[in-house]
Amino acid sequence: MTKKIPSPELLRQLLHYEPETGKLFWRNRPLEMFPDRRSANTWNARFAGLEAFTAVESKGYLFGSIFGAKYRAHRVIWALETGNWPVEQIDHINGARDDNRIVNLREVSSAENGRNRRRPDANTSGVVGVYWNRARGKWLTRIIIDGRQHYLGLFVDFDEAVAVRRAAEAAQGFHKNHGRVSA
Repeated sequence: MTKKIPSPELLRQLLHYEPETGKLFWRNRPLEMFPDRRSANTWNARFAGLEAFTAVESKGYLFGSIFGAKYRAHRVIWALETGNWPVEQIDHINGARDDNRIVNLREVSSAENGRNRRRPDANTSGVVGVYWNRARGKWLTRIIIDGRQHYLGLFVDFDEAVAVRRAAEAAQGFHKNHGRVSA
């Protein structure tokens, strides 16, 4: 059974969003949303006015529940602010998965989202796509475009390898934050 996704209009009845902070808060719910007055009074006394969607997933995204179904905060915020649920992925531009200010969110394809990734923790050169090739004693540079790896060359000079990688990123429309240190 699939969950019935709440409309942006219903979300606006349930939640208040602060675009400056990126936080969601529960609104006071009317009696019509409950089976009886006692349930309404209990829920409103316990939750109305409090911050919502404060639980943190293992990947760092904030989430919460609406009528028993789990939703990520950034997707709910997108629906609230644009009037439509996102069809594609929502990218946190600065890489901070808990920074849900609307100015930090954008709807992008999976490929575009991959062009704004943080530097992997295992990276030892300090630059995504630049690796030391021990066998050749040179810096190897490569880039992944549309899921396919492209070899950019071998370089004696690290700075030259980085420059080639950065030029390839720019030519392919990578975000300026791509390869940033973990947020």
